[in-house]
Amino acid sequence: MIFLLQNLFGKEAVLLVKKGVLLSFATAILVYMVGTVYLPKAHATDLAEGTYAVGYEMLQAENDSVSIANDYFEKPATLTIDKDGQYIQFTVNHSEWVKVIQAKDGESFTDVQIVSEDLEQDTRVVAFKVDGDIAEPLLMQMHVVIEEMEPKYDHKYTVRLALDVDTLEATDAPAVVVKATEPSSEEVADKAVDKQDEPIGNALIYSLLAALLVGAIILIVVVNKARTAKKS
Repeated sequence: MIFLLQNLFGKEAVLLVKKGVLLSFATAILVYMVGTVYLPKAHATDLAEGTYAVGYEMLQAENDSVSIANDYFEKPATLTIDKDGQYIQFTVNHSEWVKVIQAKDGESFTDVQIVSEDLEQDTRVVAFKVDGDIAEPLLMQMHVVIEEMEPKYDHKYTVRLALDVDTLEATDAPAVVVKATEPSSEEVADKAVDKQDEPIGNALIYSLLAALLVGAIILIVVVNKARTAKKS
C-alpha cells in the first residue's frame, strides 16, 4: 500500500499516512461499517438460558386487537432458551377445527411441529423455534375449518403471537424440544448461493474502504499543495 501511494501521490502522501492522519480516518470508517453490517441486533429481552412460563395473546394481523383465534390457545405458553436458540410451545384446543398453524421462518412460513395430540380432549401441543426478538409480535398463519357451522366456516388468516414478557417466570416444566428438519434441495441450493455471495460482499466493503482512503489522500495532498502555493 505504501509503495502504491508513493508512486501515485509522492512522498508527501506517504508521510501523511505514516503520521496516522489517514489511518485514523480509515479505522473509524472500518469500525462503523463492520458494526453496521456484521454485528447482530440485540434482543429486547436478555434472558438466561432456561425454561419459562409466559402469558401471550393472539393479535390481529393489522392492529393490536385480540384475534378471535385467541380462544383456541391455552395459556400460558412455555419458552425455552438455550445456546441454540429460542423455542415456544403451547396447547391448541378445538384442534379438530385448527387444521394448520404456521410460524414465520425467514421470508416464508413453516408448519409448527406437533409434540403431542389428545383426540379425546381435542387438544394438540405444538412447538417451534423463534428467530429474533421475543418481545416483538411473531407473525403466524392459520387455517380454521368448522364443519358444524352453516354455512361451513373455512378461513385462512394471519395472526400475531404477542408474548407478555412481563409475565415470564422460571418453571420446572420440561424444556421445549424442536426437532431439526432436513432442508429441501431448494434450501440447500439457496444456502450455496448465499455462501458464494459472501466473498463478493466482503470485496465490495474493502473496495469502498480503499476508495475512501485514496480519496482522502488526494484531498489532503491537494489542500497541502494549495497552502504551499499561497505561502510562496
